Amino acid sequence: MKMNSNMMMRTIFGAIYVAVIVCGILCGPFVFLLLLLLLSTLAVNEFLTMTKPEPPTPAEATTELLLRSLDCVGAALMVVTAWTGILFTPGIVTYLLYLVMRLIIQLYVKNGNALTGLSLSLMSQLYVALPITLMTVVYRLSPHLLLLLFILVWVNDTFAYLSGMTLGRHKLWERISPKKTWEGFFGGAIFTVLIAAACGWFFNGYFGGLGTVALAITGLTVSIAGTYGDLIESLIKRTCGVKDSGHLIPGHGGILDRIDSILLVIPVSVILFSLLFSYVI
Repeated sequence: MKMNSNMMMRTIFGAIYVAVIVCGILCGPFVFLLLLLLLSTLAVNEFLTMTKPEPPTPAEATTELLLRSLDCVGAALMVVTAWTGILFTPGIVTYLLYLVMRLIIQLYVKNGNALTGLSLSLMSQLYVALPITLMTVVYRLSPHLLLLLFILVWVNDTFAYLSGMTLGRHKLWERISPKKTWEGFFGGAIFTVLIAAACGWFFNGYFGGLGTVALAITGLTVSIAGTYGDLIESLIKRTCGVKDSGHLIPGHGGILDRIDSILLVIPVSVILFSLLFSYVI
């Protein structure tokens, strides 16, 4: 009974998460901007919480809150800067102001390792905020193309899990993720490529002019980059000694557990699309 209850809860909140992503991408630019701001601030805060070496003492709590809030504001500034291209220069100046302030403020923090604090703060911008911001690049090419990237990540995760459960024998990266297998990876990759190609065949015209072959290449890229993205977050969690990045989504863990693959898929896809749209296949 308890297992059924947990599965039901996981299914419900998983469906809510998918609905939020789909609506955020397809319901217009303003809603999409709100989605990016929500993802970036929640994920940056979760990353900083997960990687904090030890809980702050009551005396450090106020300083910790201010620094974390500043980093969340920095992530939001990065998103807004990329989205409002017409205000690019003021946005960049504002974001640079955040970076300068973050470095200077560390001088006044008396407790903790200064280098660790700065490193984690800036990594939250590089690892979390930047990939989320780059979603605007794909969105401008085609909102449906961005949605397809999310769908392909979900397809890859699902079929990698099913293939691994039924056929898995050879460990993919046992040191970091003991449950992943080569059979699971190839199963996920095959289905992801097939579904990506099928989308190009049946929904031609929805993805910025990319054809079946280009989308098949995209599917393979998503499978490889998504697997690495999952492994990178697993490495971070293993280093921090935690099972989940957070508890925001019941049955699924934190927001980083849901977007770990897409954090690497997006920048890799931006590189890929810069080539594909130059030589449309």
